[in-house]
This record gives sequence, C-alpha cells and structure tokens, in this order.
Amino acid sequence: MPRHVGGVSAILRRHMAKRRTSGIQRRERASSEALNRRLDGGDGSLTLPDWRLLAIGGVLLVGVVIIALVLLFSGSPSPNAGQALPNDGNEHVPVGTTCRSPQAPCGPDPYSSLPAASGPHWDPSGVANWGAYESPQNETQLIHNLEHGGIVIWYDADALDDEQVQELTSYVQGQVASGISGRFKFIVSPWGGSEPLGAAVAVTAWRHLLQLEAFDMDAIRAFADANYLRHAPEPNGGPAPGA
Repeated sequence: MPRHVGGVSAILRRHMAKRRTSGIQRRERASSEALNRRLDGGDGSLTLPDWRLLAIGGVLLVGVVIIALVLLFSGSPSPNAGQALPNDGNEHVPVGTTCRSPQAPCGPDPYSSLPAASGPHWDPSGVANWGAYESPQNETQLIHNLEHGGIVIWYDADALDDEQVQELTSYVQGQVASGISGRFKFIVSPWGGSEPLGAAVAVTAWRHLLQLEAFDMDAIRAFADANYLRHAPEPNGGPAPGA
C-alpha cells in the first residue's frame, strides 16, 4: 500500500510540473505575440510615434533646404556691388594736387583704377562738401571723401542727356538734404580728368568701383546700398550734413 501511494504521488508531481511548464510556455507565447503586434502596429500603439517621426523629419528637411537656399543666394554677390580694387593707400598730398599729373608728388601710377577709389588725396583741410556739382571736381580731392565712407558718382557729360543728369542730381541732393536712412555722404560730378572716363557713369566707394556703359539709376542705388560706409577706413569723418 505505501508503494502504491508513492507511485501516485510521483505521477501527480510529474503532471503538475507539466502544467507549470505548459503555463509558462503559453505566457511566453502570449507575451511574444503581443510584442509582435505592437511592433507591427497592429494594436495602434506605434501609429502616433510614426507620425511624429515623419513630422520631425519633414521639419528638418525643410530647414536644410532653407539653409541651402540662403547659402546659395547669399554667396552670389549683386552684380551692381561693383569691383573690389587693390588698396592704393591713403597718403595725404597738398591741397590742389592732381596726382595724375606727371609733375605731382604722388609717384608713378598712383592709382590702380580710373576713376580712383583709394590712394593719395588732399589733406583734411581739402575735403569736399557733399552734394551735386555742375563743374568737374578734382579726382585727387574726392578720394578723401571716399575715405570717409562716401559715394562719389562720376559721369561723362557727353554720354548723358539733360534729363539723366537731372535725375542723378536730384538723387544726390535728396540724400544729402534729408540724410535718408542716415545716409548723406554723396557727391555727383561730371568727369574732367585728362583721360577719358571710359564709361557713361562710374560710381565709387572706398576700394570699390562700378562702371556703367549706360545710365542705370537702379544699379547706382544698388551700389550705394552695398558699399555706403562699409569699407571706408574713416567712416565717421566729415563734413557733417549741411556743411
């Protein structure tokens, strides 16, 4: 009798062990199936994160495109910004000097462009007043105005008609009189140098030059926008407005 009871007990233990093993296996399968459903989105648990990731990716893509466009267009300077020129220095010479004259104490070939945009110029007592001039001014004098951040517009009187000259004059007078956006350092003058100007209009700032074969007021304004005070070594120099 004890032997029989022992055999029954052993059978019961094996049966219970199988049930526990089977339960564990069923729980493992259920857990694995639930995980697969979540990964597959079958229960909708990953639908929202997927849209969020797509939205974030879209925003990042748009940002990259915007940055690329900004770099592309900012890296292309305006054609009306003019040509950058070498620095010909800022030596002072006596008032009344014309440095392109062979007799002038400015050395041979003192300027690397015509008209000049830097180089020897009259001493501080000879800085020109801002404004519109009807008669040709001295190139060597007006270089000092460029050093103070101004814009000097030269024109070939034979290449422009009276209406175009008047438009240039009104533009400069308007800038000088009202200081539009704080800008008043403008000069316009017919060219009177011994050598031809080589352009209908030549616009200068310190070490920058724009030559126009034909009158173009928009190009002149664009050059001023790009270069006014920007490159000058003495941008706070005078004369003051109204001087």
